[in-house]
Amino acid sequence: MKPVCVCVCVCVCVCRCVWLVLQLEQFGQMRESGFTEVDTISDPQKLATQLNFHVWNESWFTRSDLGASYNGWQILDATPQERSAGIFQCGPASLVAIKEGDVDLDYDSPFIFAEVNADRITWTYDIRTREAKPISSETKSVGQFTSTKAVGSYARVDVTNNYKYREGSQKEREVYEKARTKLGRVHGFSATSEKRPEIDQKPEISGKFKVDGSLEIGKDVSLILVLRNLTSDAKTVKANMTAWTIVYTGKPIHEVWKDSFSSTLASEEEKQFPIKITYAEYQQNLTRDNMIRVTALCQIESGIDVVVERNITLDNPDLVMQVLSDAKVNEPVNVEVIFTNPLDQEVKDCVLQAEGSDLLKGKLKIEMPSLQPRQSSKVPFEIIPTKSGTKQLLINFSCDKFPDVKAFETINVAN
Repeated sequence: MKPVCVCVCVCVCVCRCVWLVLQLEQFGQMRESGFTEVDTISDPQKLATQLNFHVWNESWFTRSDLGASYNGWQILDATPQERSAGIFQCGPASLVAIKEGDVDLDYDSPFIFAEVNADRITWTYDIRTREAKPISSETKSVGQFTSTKAVGSYARVDVTNNYKYREGSQKEREVYEKARTKLGRVHGFSATSEKRPEIDQKPEISGKFKVDGSLEIGKDVSLILVLRNLTSDAKTVKANMTAWTIVYTGKPIHEVWKDSFSSTLASEEEKQFPIKITYAEYQQNLTRDNMIRVTALCQIESGIDVVVERNITLDNPDLVMQVLSDAKVNEPVNVEVIFTNPLDQEVKDCVLQAEGSDLLKGKLKIEMPSLQPRQSSKVPFEIIPTKSGTKQLLINFSCDKFPDVKAFETINVAN
C-alpha cells in the first residue's frame, strides 16, 4: 500500500509546485475496468475485481482541447488499475464530462466513469455446461462515499454528487445509458462483460447477512442469514454457503468455511439462520486487509437463483497512544503507547514503529517482548519537535498475529 500513498502524494506536490490547485479524492466500492457493468459470478474464484477503496487527485485548470464547458476540476489518477495507450496512466479527465456521461472525451473518461457509476450484474455459472446466466442487477454499490478532506480540519466532505446525479434518479439513469451508447456496448458474456443482460425472472425470495456481535480479530464471526419468501406459495430453498478471505481489491485468497442447508419458507415467511466462522478457521489465511467475503447461493426449484453476499472487515485491537505533556519547539515530550494482546495465545515478534515530520528524525523502531494472552505492554519513548504548528505522530504495531495495527495523534507544537 505504501507505493500507492507515495504516488498520490507526489502527484499533489508536482501539481502544486507549478501552481495548480489540487486536492485528493477517495472512493468506496469502485470498479477497476472501463466497462459500465461489473460481473459477479456465484463461484467466488471467478469474481470480477471491485476495489473497496481507491484514491486519486483532482486539479483545477482549463480544457482548451475540449471547450470551456469542461473547465474546472480535472481527474488525475497516479495509481490506475489498467493501461492506457500501452502504459499505466490515467487522465486528465473532466469532472463535468464524467457527471454528464461524455465518455468519448479525452482522457480515459470511460475508465473513470466506470469507477464511479458502473452497474453490478450477478451471474450463476454451471461448471459442467459452462453456461452463464444473469440472475440480478443492481445500480448502487459502485462509487459510494466519494470524499475529500475538509479545508482546515480532518472532517470528510462527501462529493459523490459532483461525479454523478443522485443515485437511482431518472437523470442518473439517463446519463448512464448515454455513456453506454457512446461506448457502443455489444452483446455477449465474458469475464468482464460488455453486455447489458436481460433478466427474465423476478426473484421469489430475498436475503441478507446480518452481523450478530462484534467483528474483531481473535473472535468468532457470528452472522445471521435472513431469507424471506416474496410469494404467496411455499418455497423450498437450498443454500450453499462459503466464506473466503479476500484483499481490498475483492480478490479471493482462501476458502475458510463452507456449509449448506435446505429449508421450506411458508407464504411470505421470513426465517433466520445463524452462522459461525471460528477464529481457528480463518486465522491462518486472513490477509493484512482483515476482510472476509461470505456468500450464499440460494437455489429454488423452478425459480431463479438468488446470491446473497457480504464483505466484512474485522477490527484490529486498540493501540492506545498518550502524549504526556504540552509540546514545545526543541523541548522533549514523553509519549506512551499501550497494546493489549486480546488473544488466548501468545503473540511474538512484536515491533513498534513511530514517525512524524518535525517530531522525530527518521523512523523510530522499538522491539518489544512477546505478550502472553490478555497481557498489556506499555512502551515509553521521547519526541523532540523542531518546528511549531500542527503535527501528526504516527505509530504502527506489528507481531506474528497482527501485521498492521495503526494509530495517530495530532500534536499542536508551540514556540
